[in-house]
Amino acid sequence: MLIAITALENSVQSEIDPRFGRAAYYMIVNTVTDEVTIHDNSDGTGASNGAGTGAAQTLSEYGVEALYTGSVGPKAADVLQKANIPYYENFSGTVQNLIDQLKSGGAPQNAPQIDQNTSAQAGNQPVINQTPAAAPQCPGALPGVGQGMGMGAGRGQGMGRGMGAGRGAGRGRGMGCR
Repeated sequence: MLIAITALENSVQSEIDPRFGRAAYYMIVNTVTDEVTIHDNSDGTGASNGAGTGAAQTLSEYGVEALYTGSVGPKAADVLQKANIPYYENFSGTVQNLIDQLKSGGAPQNAPQIDQNTSAQAGNQPVINQTPAAAPQCPGALPGVGQGMGMGAGRGQGMGRGMGAGRGAGRGRGMGCR
């Protein structure tokens, strides 16, 4: 099984990078052979936008079967789901510690254990992006309606675009008529 882990540095002793799309490195770990391939993500760290979606596409091209990281953005999550790559968030510590935990069966919460004889093709693929619990509601509050009092003072000066739509009620008493 190939797994990807985001890393701050190019070593398995590195801390896990809390970002997915702008992670400095991706450690691609073959859990059967214990081979680790380090991929530099300099394209993603300097991208003005689309770093997460680009990274998700890259991992899909590498054949990654699971991703472990700090957090994944919504657009990258969509790409990962379409590529059938499950991802697991909120990881910290070192890359090596995570690999050791996964291999020893002491998997962190929400992460599958890595079995040397198991792969995603065998139908043992974990759940993709579990949805969070619903946010608590205040009693009597309408959903989506804020109860804060707006502080706008309404001091817009208008645009002064009177287009001559008056009624012409002037009495013609200008310019020398007394």
